[in-house]
Amino acid sequence: MRNKLIIRLKQLLPAFLTLFLLAGCQGKSDAELSSEWELVEFTVRDNTTKASELDEDLKALAPAFRCEDGKNCVVSNSGKDHPGTVEESDGAYVIRFRDTEETMRAQISGDTLTLNNSKGTVTFVFRAE
Repeated sequence: MRNKLIIRLKQLLPAFLTLFLLAGCQGKSDAELSSEWELVEFTVRDNTTKASELDEDLKALAPAFRCEDGKNCVVSNSGKDHPGTVEESDGAYVIRFRDTEETMRAQISGDTLTLNNSKGTVTFVFRAE
C-alpha cells in the first residue's frame, strides 16, 4: 500500500510542480505606482512627442516619474524636479505638489501610467520597465 502511494506521488509531482511554476509566472494585471517608469510620450497643448524621437540632450529634459514608496513622488520636466504626495481618489491617484498649487491625476492601466495636469493641457505617458 505504501509503495503504491509513493509511486502515485511520484507520478503527480511533475503536475504539481508545473502548476506551481505557472502560478508564479502569472504577472499582475496592473503595475504598481512604485514601479520603474520609462517615458513613452508626452503631449502639451495637443502636440504629442514620442520619447523614441528625442535625442540624448532632450531626453535629459524630458518628463520623468518616480515614486519609490507609493506615497511620495517626483515628477520631473524640463530638468526640474517637482516633489509631491500621492492620494488615491476614485480609482486613480491625485498628485499634490509641494512647489505649486497645480495637481496631476495619475492612472495605471496594465503596464501604462498616464499623468494629466488639472488644466487638461499636459499628458505624460509612461510604461513600467
